[in-house]
Amino acid sequence: MKKKIAVLSATLILMAGAVNASVLNGDYKGNPIVKVTSNGKPLEAGEVPAMIYDGNTLVPISLLRQLGTSVTWDGDAYQVDVKLPEPPAAPPASTDKSEETKQQNDIKKLKKYASVAELYLKLQTLGESLDSARTSIRLTADAMNAAKAEASSLISIAKTSYYKANETLTNLTKETTESVYEDFNKYGIDSSQIRFILAEYQGSARHYQLALDYLDKYVRDKKASDYNEYLINIGKADDSAKIAREKSSKGYAEWSKNVLNF
Repeated sequence: MKKKIAVLSATLILMAGAVNASVLNGDYKGNPIVKVTSNGKPLEAGEVPAMIYDGNTLVPISLLRQLGTSVTWDGDAYQVDVKLPEPPAAPPASTDKSEETKQQNDIKKLKKYASVAELYLKLQTLGESLDSARTSIRLTADAMNAAKAEASSLISIAKTSYYKANETLTNLTKETTESVYEDFNKYGIDSSQIRFILAEYQGSARHYQLALDYLDKYVRDKKASDYNEYLINIGKADDSAKIAREKSSKGYAEWSKNVLNF
């Protein structure tokens, strides 16, 4: 059963997002490195580690030797002969219903941990989208102050960037219903942190929208009061987005480890 859970852990964490694998393990020639374990014990990588390449997980065949596998290279035929070790005899089927129930509950809990890790990854990605929108908004304001001709086109780009991020936020808010939070709580997962992050992102989005509105007015009327309101709202939006993004990143790192160490 431990082997099944270890394999399931590896599968679920890949579903949670290989995008940030390089943050956890580094990268090899631009490809995120994957840590390979056997029964929870890490295998020692050689000169070339396991990695994510073109959306696939590649594991050097040399790692199999550490599992007792015979690997023979035929240079003339340009082929590898792999002989797997004989599997141990299967233990007798357990008749203990309580043990079987515990194993089923463990698998459900592991899947729930993976769902939380995936949600934190989405929240982290949302923060990156809002950060991109913020950059577009500030570039627009700088262009206006410098009286550059491209200022009017930049504000359209800023609005598009913001609307995409806000759409992602809206979808995430719809996904995280009360029933989802209650389900997390059943497995000992504190949902208050997720609620807090979403609230911070929502507040940030509102202030980004206000910043865009006042920037629009400033473009038309050139009133200093509108520009001051823009500065106030962009500052509040930045503060809330930064807090939410940092907590999302920490949450993803924490629950990714929980899945791997289950």
